[in-house]
Amino acid sequence: MTALPELKTARLALRPRQLADLDAIAMMNADPEVMRYIAPIGDPAMGRDGIAARSFAHLARGLGYWSVFPAMQANDVLDAELIGYVGLIPDGEVQQVQLSYRFAARHWGKGHGFEAVSRLLGHGFETLALPEIVIVTHPQNAASLRLAKKLGFEPAPSQAETLIGAPPVVATRLRLERPR
Repeated sequence: MTALPELKTARLALRPRQLADLDAIAMMNADPEVMRYIAPIGDPAMGRDGIAARSFAHLARGLGYWSVFPAMQANDVLDAELIGYVGLIPDGEVQQVQLSYRFAARHWGKGHGFEAVSRLLGHGFETLALPEIVIVTHPQNAASLRLAKKLGFEPAPSQAETLIGAPPVVATRLRLERPR
């Protein structure tokens, strides 16, 4: 198993996901406000076992999830408050990589998403040399769409309809190419 690197920003520490993070992520996934555009509350894929099943599956490719903490708390596991997570994961197509991000509602509107995702995109493009990264999001998730636009993502065609949300709707697909 290849270890993911720790990543830092001025305010945040992005620590490779650990088993100790799973309960906090499952609790975040049980918040109806957080999950409004993602999946129904109680979806087994969003519970602890579902999270555990996919958390460490792609480490050999350098892909996976990073738990996001305030920089000053990242090494103090007992007192660290999980802000959210970011991830680079396979998108189902052979070489495509999808950006995943989710933050606890109490941390929305503070710039954490932009800061953490920007750092992860830098890692994906510079370290992993990914040619492009995609986002798959709910077409009514205005906050996610604003973040994607601010990061430079543009609409991307989709060959297959991906459903998201409850009730399920066809997801919006966006992409960002590696800067030249």
